[in-house]
Amino acid sequence: MKSIKINTAGGESVILMGGTVDDLRERLPAKGLYIITDTNVGRIYRDIFPKGEVLEIEAGEKSKTPQVVIDLCRRMLDAGADRSSFVLGFGGGVVCDIAGLTASLFMRGVRHAFVSTSLLSQIDASIGGKNGVNLGEYKNIIGTIRQPEFVLCDHNMLATLPEEEFLSGMGEMYKHAAIRDRNLFFDLSASADRIAARDPGILGDLILRSVRIKAAIVRRDPMENGIRRLLNFGHTFGHVLEIHYGMPHGVAVARGMVIAAELSAWTGEMPHAEYRLLSVEMEKAGLIREAELPPNVIGRIARDKKSEAGSVNFVLLRAVGKAIVRRLSLTDLQAFVNYYNERKDNSQSIQQGK
Repeated sequence: MKSIKINTAGGESVILMGGTVDDLRERLPAKGLYIITDTNVGRIYRDIFPKGEVLEIEAGEKSKTPQVVIDLCRRMLDAGADRSSFVLGFGGGVVCDIAGLTASLFMRGVRHAFVSTSLLSQIDASIGGKNGVNLGEYKNIIGTIRQPEFVLCDHNMLATLPEEEFLSGMGEMYKHAAIRDRNLFFDLSASADRIAARDPGILGDLILRSVRIKAAIVRRDPMENGIRRLLNFGHTFGHVLEIHYGMPHGVAVARGMVIAAELSAWTGEMPHAEYRLLSVEMEKAGLIREAELPPNVIGRIARDKKSEAGSVNFVLLRAVGKAIVRRLSLTDLQAFVNYYNERKDNSQSIQQGK
């Protein structure tokens, strides 16, 4: 088992890579443990849960609501929880978001940690302290930034993931490579067969490299005032696609990355050849889903948490492996969307003509 530490003003968080639930015995309290999980994870792993009160929620994005968090706080209170209690989120990204927010709010904050069971949560959602729920069609509008004491990533748990959830995690792994590590990007492409077979050896190495990228960024900017914004690459358009079409998060982000890369080329930040490189390799990885930008996409982006006073902190690429943040006006984004839709329409017309 390898560990990665994230030290911030809010405390230390330890990412335990490649361990098992047995490795947690010394890190958990003897009493007062509340395990938040979902129906799918509970069905598969309940027999190995540490001893504690289990609070199940329905699996899926539909549970990421303020009401679910309020209900969990009520259930903890009814079960006798107090300020000395400890919340353990045992599940994927949705569970980690909800468990982290519940722990942050219950009695103004109790200790918490995660056992991360999905690829998406092992490389992204459980790491960095962001905890949030959705407000209607707007992603993660209500939330906190509060580091978990630890995150356990048992790579053997990835064998039980449905294919869509596995691909969702791969989308975020490609994101880390695209913003920070060109070599990782090419290694992901070269390892496609072993990744598809869920070889724990290659996955362990790739996950470790991906987590190191995120951990290094979070250490420098835990509250997302600067460099941490790079981790939003692909998310501005991706969140709109995710909510509108019900796509898995990482798959929607992957599509959003390709759109953001085209925007990077459109603005002159990135050579068109680099845009083609990213889009072709991600299509080979099975991550690209054709999806029209939904109506009023700019109106939705205007209400995104990255939007400020008529403009958006947008993550663009200068090359695969090198990202930058630029403030783009909503007017400029609308001009790009008009261009994007017109290009798509022309492309479809040419194909139909053939």
